[in-house]
Amino acid sequence: MAVKASGSPLKFTEIEAEFGQNSDRDLGEYRVSQTVGGLSSQPLDTGIPQSGAIKFSDFYSKRLNVIIDYHSGSTENRPSDARTKYQAGSTSGNRTIIGGFRDRISGNSSGSKVRIHVNKTIGSAVGNVNNCAVRTGSFETGTVVTVEVGSSGKIFGAGGNGGEAGTSDGDRNGDNGGNGSSGLGVQFNGTTVINNGTISAGFGGGGGGGYRKVEREELFAGPVYAASGGGGGGGQGLPAGEGIDGGGDGTTTAGGNGGQGGENNQAHGGGGGGGGSNGSGGEGGNNNDGGNGTTSSGGNGASGTHTGSIEGNNNVLGNGGTGGSNGAAIRRTSGITVNITNNATITGVTDATGVS
Repeated sequence: MAVKASGSPLKFTEIEAEFGQNSDRDLGEYRVSQTVGGLSSQPLDTGIPQSGAIKFSDFYSKRLNVIIDYHSGSTENRPSDARTKYQAGSTSGNRTIIGGFRDRISGNSSGSKVRIHVNKTIGSAVGNVNNCAVRTGSFETGTVVTVEVGSSGKIFGAGGNGGEAGTSDGDRNGDNGGNGSSGLGVQFNGTTVINNGTISAGFGGGGGGGYRKVEREELFAGPVYAASGGGGGGGQGLPAGEGIDGGGDGTTTAGGNGGQGGENNQAHGGGGGGGGSNGSGGEGGNNNDGGNGTTSSGGNGASGTHTGSIEGNNNVLGNGGTGGSNGAAIRRTSGITVNITNNATITGVTDATGVS
């Protein structure tokens, strides 16, 4: 809605229509200084006095401030999007209106300031790079939408799971590591992001190491040796990726190490890849170690190898799996503009498209 711009006299009822009616119907009661989460000493809207003289002209073009709640309570993964919290029947855990003289306008945010305030730790969901921990949802044209991440705000994509190791003739190749998911998803054109905390992509899981089976060369049938690969480490994120077949689980600050490949005489299983961002590759037999997780993906699993002379029979080689890709720190719906001010830590790309 918003109060009209200057150019004609402003009525008190027009101010009340935007901000609600205070108990004394007194202009002075609109001098507000309110703290919400990490937002301290907030005025009714920018430029409206919090003390001293206050006049009608201070209210031209001002808007109702609706603070969307991603700051109260404990750590959570992938809560409802901001539009859903704006529309919810109950304000508790969903929103705070600066001043408290009224609630939001149900079904039509046009003219309001919607301020999405994150000041706790929020994780995402594994399975798809487009999955985002915090999502704006969409609002009506004319809404001013801002994502404000406080100093205690941490938005993490989920880490990808490690790939399973190659373990037998029929399952010789290591599986690929799972992809990480993403942090913040912006779905409204013109949204401004102000980051004073942490926004991070989820990192890919490491690929599984390959299986190896050989028969030692001899005049007659020689002994057969087989060795399994090591599993991939889980990627960094929240929730962290799960390490598989000896691979370590990730954390919110590191990828898990890859699992160790098996060693059986002349047969050497490949080491599992480390989870992104900095998980170490698992040690494989005969130096076929898995790749380290990096800031761009999980590490690749190593293929199985052998040493010495072998027969053509019972010769089974498993390849290592590929490390999973990272998600994004910030994603957006295709075709929209996002304005980003970063005063702290953003890890990962900020211009990826596709939000779910």
